[in-house]
Amino acid sequence: MENSNNQYSDQMDFNHLDIETRIMNRASELRVPEGIPPSEALSKLKSRIAEGEVPASNPAQSGKLRLVYIVTSLAAGLLLLFGVWQLFFRNGESSVIAANGSIVEHHLPDGSEVMVNAGSSIKYSREGFRKERRLNLDGEAFFNVSKGSQFTVAATRGEIRVLGTSFNVFSRASGFRVTCLTGKVLVTSSGQSVTIKPGETAELNGNSLSSYADAMAESSKGWVNGEFVFKNFPLIDVLDEIERQFNIKFAGQNFGKRFFTGGFTNKDLKEALDIVCIPMGFKYEIGDNGKVFISEIRN
Repeated sequence: MENSNNQYSDQMDFNHLDIETRIMNRASELRVPEGIPPSEALSKLKSRIAEGEVPASNPAQSGKLRLVYIVTSLAAGLLLLFGVWQLFFRNGESSVIAANGSIVEHHLPDGSEVMVNAGSSIKYSREGFRKERRLNLDGEAFFNVSKGSQFTVAATRGEIRVLGTSFNVFSRASGFRVTCLTGKVLVTSSGQSVTIKPGETAELNGNSLSSYADAMAESSKGWVNGEFVFKNFPLIDVLDEIERQFNIKFAGQNFGKRFFTGGFTNKDLKEALDIVCIPMGFKYEIGDNGKVFISEIRN
């Protein structure tokens, strides 16, 4: 009887919590069953919610509270349980993080769309964004910007300013490139600025920023659909992208100054490895814990 009273008391306490606290409360109770991939666990969670299979509650519980449970369970499962991507609200800032093995779509307060590539993140002030459309990018993202006031992307290696356009930004340790698909884009880096139009790319080589007509401009956003195309790219950069897309780690080989031309998708790891490694004269072995061992094929 005492246990029943405690449960009733706990339910009453839960009813008086605000929405955010309810989400955190429910999230703390969720666990991914051992041995089940996150994608499968997510599918099962969605099925349970669709079928109404939720923990029993007080018969007098309102339909509104039941809806809150469904929403909070799904939100908690997505944001806290599976680790595919994370959306943080802290000190007035929003951070969207795409972990390795994931690509995240995010809508900004002004209606602009951002696709965040694996191993990348964006951060912006929720309050300040409406006054000054500005965000920080670490990694790679594709932007489809709604028309309006100046929109600024502060990347790790440069800054991009537009009014309303679509463009791709690649800003990692291995390089800095901005490709314009529509509209006009002002790119600034290392104290230099260039303006690019559709079909053009601005690229930083050493400390020199320059622009050029890019025959492969459209393919710069191919990753949004899981497609990656390279023309005479350093092999190490191509393998870095495979690491991010499949959440793996290469080991066992010094790749030297080799260059790759071709493409792969992020749908099948073995297929991607075949496409990249075999033409380059490498063999591979997929090991445990996300490690892939590469060695040179010897005749």
